[in-house]
Amino acid sequence: MSTETTKITGFTDQRVDAIIQELIALRPMLQENAPIGEKLRCPAPDADAALRGLGMYNLITPTRWGGAGLSTSGFAKIQIEVAKCDPSLSWVVQILNGTTWVATLGSDALQEGLFGAGPAPVCGAYNPPGKAKKVDGGYIINGRWPYSSGSRQAQWYQGGCMIDGDGGPIVPGINMAYLPMSEIEIVDSWYVTGMQGTGSDTVVAKDVFIPEHMLVTMDKPFGHIEEGKKHIGAASDFLPVVPTVRATGLAQLLGAAEYMLELTEADAKTKPIITTTYAKRTDSHVHITEIGRIAAILDNARVLLFDATGQLDAAAVIGRKFSQLEAAKHKAQCSTIVELIHSAVEKIMFLAGSSAFSLDKPIQRYWRDVHVGLRHVQNIPQLGFEIYGRDRLDLTPNISPPGAY
Repeated sequence: MSTETTKITGFTDQRVDAIIQELIALRPMLQENAPIGEKLRCPAPDADAALRGLGMYNLITPTRWGGAGLSTSGFAKIQIEVAKCDPSLSWVVQILNGTTWVATLGSDALQEGLFGAGPAPVCGAYNPPGKAKKVDGGYIINGRWPYSSGSRQAQWYQGGCMIDGDGGPIVPGINMAYLPMSEIEIVDSWYVTGMQGTGSDTVVAKDVFIPEHMLVTMDKPFGHIEEGKKHIGAASDFLPVVPTVRATGLAQLLGAAEYMLELTEADAKTKPIITTTYAKRTDSHVHITEIGRIAAILDNARVLLFDATGQLDAAAVIGRKFSQLEAAKHKAQCSTIVELIHSAVEKIMFLAGSSAFSLDKPIQRYWRDVHVGLRHVQNIPQLGFEIYGRDRLDLTPNISPPGAY
């Protein structure tokens, strides 16, 4: 079986608008629970239950496994709204959706093992890699993976591993082991400035046995089409892994920035500018101009974001792969979105003033969460621009191997 002979079923975005309306209705409750999640350092129970009720952890999982089968653009629209409620919560939604979807690109046996009993959220991390030791019938897995966002919501863990004796590259040639969360330990380690409510703790596996089909090896990576493969044909089966996770992940940061602007606009109508004669901020033409400038920056970030997701969706529905230069250009486009969001949130906090940094003000939590999210390794703009520049100039090898961007 090949891409050319596979009939591709399109995305199913019919529920996107309805989900957004439900999220808007839930916004007061989710915002009320956000400080609770930050103190718990993982999603608050009521918030988690509400998201599960909406099927929010399986939005881009294909319908064959009980997911919503959304496009990357549909998912991005929803993520913007989740982030307006709580950026940390949207990060969990992003990671669980992305990691679970990646697992649906595996073999028939892997997919059946993970999702045969119904939709099952997967979380994971790949670095530093654990160890997989080959034994009869499978592998023994040992590893310690930090930054495992959504660890308390997941049923399965996707851990990067090197097979004993391998000396190959870690990225992108990493094997992925799938382990039941019931057989591994979560170590309470997530103490950071922002995104505190994501449960991004350290996951530890000690001598956990997995059957052979529960390890995706670098010689048959995600997207490999085995002879006679049954569980394939959704448009999401043809999305590129790294660009998809990267682009949809920016949606939540954009949504958080847009909500920060909403808070600033509301304050502008009632609060003065201290040390000036302005009784309210809307009396200041400078303040009004900056509101317009920030809004325009975020509008442009939104245009670039949905162009980036649109490129992914259009290629997937016809089974077309990005060329290496297209992938580099896509990464650079996402780097531009990162810079726009960063510029906007800094300008917002200057308008909001020093009182906005008080811990009882929600805007400071959004600001901290956005700053941490922007610095995920996939979002570092300088790396994105260098990769694009090198591919444009045909300088080989690039700083990241093909497939890693």
